[in-house]
Amino acid sequence: MTAALVAPAVQVCAFALGCAVIHAARRHAEILTRVLVAAAIAAAVLVLLVASLACAPEAEEGADVGADLSSLLSDPSGLS
Repeated sequence: MTAALVAPAVQVCAFALGCAVIHAARRHAEILTRVLVAAAIAAAVLVLLVASLACAPEAEEGADVGADLSSLLSDPSGLS
């Protein structure tokens, strides 16, 4: 098997294994549904976390966040 076919073969095997597990657990549909929903929510949270970290601006060298916070607290309008 060539290297180009390894990743798709692993994906097919993982999908087939997932289908087999779902089929075997069909008598416990409510529990399985809760597990799958929890996994979907966890995956969505991880995707959003990675996306937010990728889009976050870099911190400036020597930036004093405490000074910015204290100036905001003293003048909440931020117009100073």
